[in-house]
Amino acid sequence: MKNNFSKYQGIGNDFIIFDARGNKIDNLFSENKDNLIEHLCNRNFGIGADGIILILESNNNCFARMRIFNSDGSEPEMCGNGIRCLISFLNDNNEITDKSEIRIETKAGKILTSIDANENIKVNMGEPILSPEDIPTKLLKNNLKVPNGRITINDQILNVYAASMGNPHMVIFVNKIEDIPFQEYGRYLEKHNTFPNDTNVHFVELIDKANIKVKVWERGCGPTLACGTGACACLVVASMIGKTLNNANVYLPGGKLVIEWPNQSGPVFMQGPAIKVFSGVIDI
Repeated sequence: MKNNFSKYQGIGNDFIIFDARGNKIDNLFSENKDNLIEHLCNRNFGIGADGIILILESNNNCFARMRIFNSDGSEPEMCGNGIRCLISFLNDNNEITDKSEIRIETKAGKILTSIDANENIKVNMGEPILSPEDIPTKLLKNNLKVPNGRITINDQILNVYAASMGNPHMVIFVNKIEDIPFQEYGRYLEKHNTFPNDTNVHFVELIDKANIKVKVWERGCGPTLACGTGACACLVVASMIGKTLNNANVYLPGGKLVIEWPNQSGPVFMQGPAIKVFSGVIDI
């Protein structure tokens, strides 16, 4: 069966988007027969992407519903770069008339988005989750009310933090990102037993109070050029322990996101671009 698709990227975090409204595409991806998702995301034998996004009709009075699959076939709760790509797709197809408020239904709840005059997409990412049982993590809150603990890898003791933006994140501050054994640490920490549902892993290098550098190991994907929910989690943890202000530029391998958490309360806001790469037709 031939299906139209579009490929979009949000600062290098790329997704294959299918419009699953009024057809049976959703069933194909739910079944994932013959590892369909992994095949499509393969950069040598498929289209190539970090994940797949399905646009569906909303059941909760939202503009649309988003389902997202990682390249390994798993289904995360939410994806900040992914939801910007979805909004950009809808906008490019002239579906959005009121750009000031676009609600999208996700597994993590309703997400409010908007598009500014420069076509930057701002996402209300909701309130961060710091309760260990809700993240979930076995790490306990420290005196700054952030889940925190130590993990040993090859005699190296890592001071790790946890937060959730609808999906779990581990945050680790390092002196120089390029000096760490990224592949080894990322692969091990993603599956560490302190996170029952596995976790995204982020290594953070402080530039100053308003700028941080982040390298991402994404749950179900491995290394990616960006992670929107992860950038939010890093800012939340960094600001709560006094390393940054409540708003900062987050520099990821794929580009910059602007993250704001006014007064360390209420929702976190993420702003950045999302751009179409190409579109096509594939037989699946």
